[in-house]
Amino acid sequence: MRQMLIGVMGLLLMGAAAPDPEPTEASLRAADAEQMRIIVEEDAAAQQAFMHPNYMINAPANAVKRKAEVVAMLGRGDIASETFERSIEAVALTGNVGIVMGREAVTPAPASNLGRLHPGETLQRRFTNVFLWEGGRWMFLARQASIVAP
Repeated sequence: MRQMLIGVMGLLLMGAAAPDPEPTEASLRAADAEQMRIIVEEDAAAQQAFMHPNYMINAPANAVKRKAEVVAMLGRGDIASETFERSIEAVALTGNVGIVMGREAVTPAPASNLGRLHPGETLQRRFTNVFLWEGGRWMFLARQASIVAP
């Protein structure tokens, strides 16, 4: 009986670790949370793996950037922040595309690009994150982040 119970528990754990066969809102929200964690922790290696090869951003500093440049910026601390809060207002799934929209409040680190442009300010932003479901996981495909008046 004990061996059977251990076997059932093993199957349950294996099922929990297996990739989702199809995209869900829960997995999309988890991917968005991972994107925020990567930025807050300045984890350039995770960013490299998480981003789709065709990733691009319309950044809050009013410039369009591609994956390689964003990963390099993260590694240099150019995207660092002192505080970062995100509020999701809408989530949508269409086939293998996931979209997350909402608002953010970010206090850029003084030495970061936005910290030099907006010293000592907490910036209010509107954002759209776009993810693509490939190979049983979400990949970060595109982002729009715009600074708005408080």
